[in-house]
Amino acid sequence: MASASTYSQAPSKATRVRFGMIGLAMLVAVLLYLDRMCFATAWKEVSADLGISNANLDVLLGAFFWAYALGQLPAGWLGDRYGARWMLSAYIVLWSLSTGLMGIAGSWTAILILRLSCGLFEAGAYPVAAGIVSRWMPIGSRGFASSVVAVGGRLGGAAAPILTMQLMLWWTLGDQWWGASSDAVAATASWRPVMMFYGLAGIAIAILFVWFFRDSPAQHPNVNQSERDLIQGDVPAPSKTNVRTAIPFMAMLTSIPLWLNCFVQFASNFGWAFLGTKMPQYLKDVHGASASAQGWLVSLPLLAGVFGLLLGGLFTDVMTRSMGLRWGRAIAMCASRILVAFGFLGCSYVTNSIQATICLVVVGFATDLGIAACWSYAQDVGGKHVGSVLGWSNMWGNFGAALSPVILGGIVGSFSESKIGWTAAFVGCAMINVVAAIAAIGVNAKKSM
Repeated sequence: MASASTYSQAPSKATRVRFGMIGLAMLVAVLLYLDRMCFATAWKEVSADLGISNANLDVLLGAFFWAYALGQLPAGWLGDRYGARWMLSAYIVLWSLSTGLMGIAGSWTAILILRLSCGLFEAGAYPVAAGIVSRWMPIGSRGFASSVVAVGGRLGGAAAPILTMQLMLWWTLGDQWWGASSDAVAATASWRPVMMFYGLAGIAIAILFVWFFRDSPAQHPNVNQSERDLIQGDVPAPSKTNVRTAIPFMAMLTSIPLWLNCFVQFASNFGWAFLGTKMPQYLKDVHGASASAQGWLVSLPLLAGVFGLLLGGLFTDVMTRSMGLRWGRAIAMCASRILVAFGFLGCSYVTNSIQATICLVVVGFATDLGIAACWSYAQDVGGKHVGSVLGWSNMWGNFGAALSPVILGGIVGSFSESKIGWTAAFVGCAMINVVAAIAAIGVNAKKSM
């Protein structure tokens, strides 16, 4: 018979604190996209309140992504160096202040500065979140965990158009807000208290994050040894939680697979940014959708992205386990780009807002189908510099998002008939994604940096 000491030495069941840490990262992503998308929903009221032209509005919509792109690499490096707990909390507070202060802005210049600030501080969210996944999840579950974090962003993005518009209508109509007609119009200044509300909510989430989160399993008092062993797997534990070395510029600059991954993200964000910046304008100008209808319709492609992310995370994990890292990541990226191209081409043949939204639902779903593979690639090859590598890829990806509203707005404006201009914009989005599908074949996650 086994002795009492034998039973005492039996391995205990692994705790599940890791899921809570991923849940916190997901909550941050929800806030990230609420603050990012709310301005695009309120564009009409902001323009009317401050007298902003369509050309200057396109600049504001793109400004966020320029700052967001340029902030990716340094933000990721700071997360690697100082840890997610304090750096991500600081980023949340700063971008929430930038969003909240828009509520008292009195000019186009002030909005521009605050949108740039919001983009700069939001840049730290996903690179730091990638480090959270790499430290808190076993390698065979990183694809799905990455998709769960990104789902938070899509949930926030899907909620932002509806929530922002309904809050503006509530501010305008008061007790008559509930059950108001779809043709109800928000007051010119109704966007201001909404921005302040989002800012205060962000500060509350920052406090929650710093209270519960820890940078590694070894630092969390509720993680037992079985969970630490499960997370570590066959990978040696790092000697230090934080990385004190410089950004690995030469390794990134000389990695062809990394450059191909960067282009995949560039094309992905170029097309996806349409959903968050120009889709409300397209529905109004071409299909005459009301303000309230715009909020609901714009949310659908972003909501479809939730399912794309979850399926994409499972797909790349299953493919990686069966075919290896090389094709487990590349096939997921390639297939998703082809589906995006078909979705945009379909928009060229629609005749009403419902048909257009269905095509853009395909775009939202397919775009996010490949996100987990792109993120997991950075975790596969980044080693101790996951934040820096993901930040580098996201930087190039968000250059695409920054260029999108300006280029697409220019294409639309260059045609005398609005519908033809929008069709040309959709064809451009489709073609760049076809090129990205070809580039994805060359992404090789087996070549560690």
